[in-house]
Formats: sequence, C-alpha cells, structure tokens
Amino acid sequence: MRSVLTVFIALLMVGCSGKIVPGKSSRKTTTGVSEKVTAKEYAKQNLPAAKTGKKESLESVKKEALAIVKQKPRKEIQKVAESNATAAPEIVAEEEIVEEAVEEKKPSRFAHSELITSNPYKVTMKTKKFAFSDTGFMNIYDNLINLQVFSMGKVVLDMTVSLKEDDICVGKLCNTKHGFNQTFLTGAYPDTLVENILQSKPILGGKNLKKMSKGFIQKIITPQYAIKYKIWPGNVYFKDAKNNIIIKLRKLPK
Repeated sequence: MRSVLTVFIALLMVGCSGKIVPGKSSRKTTTGVSEKVTAKEYAKQNLPAAKTGKKESLESVKKEALAIVKQKPRKEIQKVAESNATAAPEIVAEEEIVEEAVEEKKPSRFAHSELITSNPYKVTMKTKKFAFSDTGFMNIYDNLINLQVFSMGKVVLDMTVSLKEDDICVGKLCNTKHGFNQTFLTGAYPDTLVENILQSKPILGGKNLKKMSKGFIQKIITPQYAIKYKIWPGNVYFKDAKNNIIIKLRKLPK
C-alpha cells in the first residue's frame, strides 16, 4: 500500500506540476538524461501501481495521495516519489487517473453558491451555433444560474450564467456576456439578456412592456432585431424573427 501511494503521488505530481501536460513535455530522468515524453507514456514507464483488482483500493490511494499533496511541499513529494517510482513490479497507471485527481483539486464554481430553486423544464433553443428541443433542469443559485439539457441521456447544453460577474460558460468554455451574445446570439443584445430571460424578467429595460393578467409581453422592433418576448406562469417565450433566434422554456411537474 505504501509503494502504491508513493507512485500515485508521483503520478499526481506529473499531472499537477505544469511541467508535464497531455502532449509532449521535456523532463530529466533519474539518470539526468533529458527526453520528450507524454504524461501517459511517463506514467506507464515510471509510475507503476500494484494490481489489486479492487476499485476501492485505488480510490483509497487516490484520496490519501490528495491529502498528502495538500499538506506537504511539492519539492518534498517529488523527491520521495522519484526515488521510489519503480518500487512496484507491474504498471497499471493511466493518464485518466491524473486528470481525475487534478480535477478534484480544482475549486468548483458552485462551492460557495446557495441553491434557491431547481426545476425541470422543456427547453427549446435555436441559435447561430445549436438547435434542440429537449428536457433539462434549471438550477438557480444566489449568484448564478445553471441550465442543463439532456437528449438520450447525454448533455446537449450545460450553461452557467453568473449573476454577479461578467461571464457565461458553456461546458468548460467561458466568455464575457457580450462575447457570448456575439458568438451564439447577436452582439446587438444587452449583456443581461440571457440572465433576464432565464429569470422571467423584462428585457431591454422593460421597453414596450405590456402587463397581462398573469405575466407580461414585449414587442421590440429595431434595425438590429425583431423581438417578441412573452412571460406567463411556468412559461418563457423569446423569438427574434430578424436573427432567427428562439428560446422557449416550459416548466414541467416535478
């Protein structure tokens, strides 16, 4: 177990150090010879782990290694790991272990967010980059909104809109709100358009807003867009006929 932990730490250090990343990178071997290796090749050649045949054993090693990484200086861990990297006789290390371990260390954007509501929706979207109509969940936090849409068990949209900062993320790719509009919608829209739609709030400063018995409607036509935006209980409808953009949300029963 000790040798497994040692080599896992070495593997973790390869993933975290920034000196070796997926792709090619230079490093010095224990003999002082410089060579080009990928993270996966280095793992297979120098970072063996004992074949236990038990998933829980690997998980326990990973958790313990992560705990040590947080407590000890990186140079100390690297020195110990390199001196014992060939202790185990068989190699079963995989590059995915490095990626998973490093991912666990990254702070989540939801870590300090308080969930307010979580509801299922039928989501229909048509933009310059994608078009779909599937079910998903909209989770509203105190500082952000996360909209996830699924089709046949796969995520077709994972969008996170910050309510206190100037960013919108689609998957792992983040952009400013204006940059998001330029890429997916149109740069003529105000930066707050998407977050207002997801919260069923008036857009464009409430221009041409007409209240209904339950909800409201806005019709706004300019040289840049031709918008019809309607809100009623459990429903959001946004259509820009000029730019061929549609966003529809229909709340589903839990």
